[in-house]
This record gives sequence, structure tokens and C-alpha cells, in this order.
Amino acid sequence: MTESDGNRSKSDNRQVESLRRERDSIRRILEQASLDGVKENVKRLTERLDRIESQIPGDSSSQTQE
Repeated sequence: MTESDGNRSKSDNRQVESLRRERDSIRRILEQASLDGVKENVKRLTERLDRIESQIPGDSSSQTQE
């Protein structure tokens, strides 16, 4: 292997490692976005359940404390 082959190999390795880091970063961003979406859905469902519970006759606050 010549010196230029070694340099090319090192350069290729650096590019591959850079692409791997970028891929991992994108995966983390997508996972976080997915979790944010789930959190938002849970928040909306909680609000919806609160509204539904407030329409149920009776004192729901005393029932939830038991």
C-alpha cells in the first residue's frame, strides 16, 4: 500500500465516521420528535378526559380522592 493509498483510506474512514455520527444525530432528533408527539397526544387526551369527567353528574373530586 502506498502512502497516498493510506491517506485515502484514512480520509475514507473519517468520512464514514462522520456519516455515522450524522446518522446517529438524525436518529436522536427523530426519536425526540416522536416523543414530543406522544407527549402532546397524552396532554390532549388528558384535557379531553377532564372535560368529559366534568360533564358527569356528581362530585367527581370526592370520587378521585378515595
